[in-house]
Amino acid sequence: MRKPSGAAPAAGGVMLAPGKLWVLPSEYRGLTVYRNILVLVAALTLLQGAMAALAVVTSLKLLAGGVSGAGIGLVASAYSAGFLGGTLIAPMKIGRIGHIRAFTLLGGVCALVALLLPLAGHAVALWALLLAAAGLGAAGILTAGESWIANTAPAHQHGAILGFYHMVSKTGAIAAPFVVAAALSGLGAFMIVTGLFVAALLPVAATNRSQPAVVSAKPFGPMRIVRLAPASAFAALCAGAVNNSIAQLYPIFAASVSPENVGALSVQLTGAILAGAMIGLWPIGLVSDLLDRRLVIAAAAAIGAAAATGLVIASAGSEKAVILLLAGSFGAGSLSYYGVAVANAAVRPCTHDFTPMMVGILVIWGIGSVLGPPVAGVFLILVPGGAGLFVFAALALAVLCALCLSLIAIAPPAPDEEREPFSVSPATSLAIAELDPRGEEIQSDLFSGHVQNVQQETA
Repeated sequence: MRKPSGAAPAAGGVMLAPGKLWVLPSEYRGLTVYRNILVLVAALTLLQGAMAALAVVTSLKLLAGGVSGAGIGLVASAYSAGFLGGTLIAPMKIGRIGHIRAFTLLGGVCALVALLLPLAGHAVALWALLLAAAGLGAAGILTAGESWIANTAPAHQHGAILGFYHMVSKTGAIAAPFVVAAALSGLGAFMIVTGLFVAALLPVAATNRSQPAVVSAKPFGPMRIVRLAPASAFAALCAGAVNNSIAQLYPIFAASVSPENVGALSVQLTGAILAGAMIGLWPIGLVSDLLDRRLVIAAAAAIGAAAATGLVIASAGSEKAVILLLAGSFGAGSLSYYGVAVANAAVRPCTHDFTPMMVGILVIWGIGSVLGPPVAGVFLILVPGGAGLFVFAALALAVLCALCLSLIAIAPPAPDEEREPFSVSPATSLAIAELDPRGEEIQSDLFSGHVQNVQQETA
């Protein structure tokens, strides 16, 4: 293959000598895409680890200071409110100053918050204010990083890139709490959280990758999604309320079960829940491509409700292995149906409205994540010990299951020819909607070749 002397190499090619170009085989060009986004995935993995570690430290430090479950719930809600606000305003701000500056600026804000938290003492209002700032910063970082990944990934590989990013980044959320648990006394835990936020900045600050455009999709209003796909709207709201409450407040449950070893049990619980979610995601996704997705959401909610009920019973006195097994089952049910809810809604609007629809569902999830922790905090007061957290989860998931079954009885499922395939749908930032493969004409699976994505418009 010949090229004029001095011409730039074609995409996927390597210039061997003037006028000569060797084109890499397609399978190696595909691997190049993963190399290009590895820096961003590494940064966001560290960020998710920092966010998970911050949740552990916040709950345990406030609990040790005598703050009630309701007070800790309000602090968690403030963090979620900051996260939701950051998700909505980040695209505009990032568009003004650029991705690298936004990433480093907001990462610095999160690190500064982690350093200031010890000065807040036991003042719930000050903790809430600082955590709101941290939530806003984390949302902005995720928006910058995920929009960058979406721009870097070729359209036909969005599905594979999204799956790769989701699986790798979750390892940070699992591993970081184990690290911070080793230094819970004194200021060590705050130093580790600060270090993780700073470490997340380093890969991006050192990169020479070009910066992309910011996500421009405008979300559907929540009521429009309720009209188009009520099961998806209720599922997103429940997922935000329940899963964020568990993610922020589970150390309170651990303290009631094992007060002498609360740090160790806390990190084991979050590890079991997230591992269960990762294991349960793919079977539930595969089944959702075969059955009415409202039924799959109902079944996943029922599994989560049953596991939550088991955790309430086990909290009275059971072996740790039983508690961790139930926690994994809870994760497999409660943390896996959000992606099914997005896939269920994907058949409702016209194809060109898919990204705004997905963004709208994420906003509903964010609303639930703000409302859930204060309600869960009330349950922690009403029910002795930390079992109230999973009483709230069991009731909310049972209501979701009943709603989905009621909708199945009222309306028929979407025709098979209008159904979009299931895909991983992390509830992180608006930019993740741009990475979803269902908006593209060609999809690429991580373990197979390209698959044609035939788009349909609803009547």
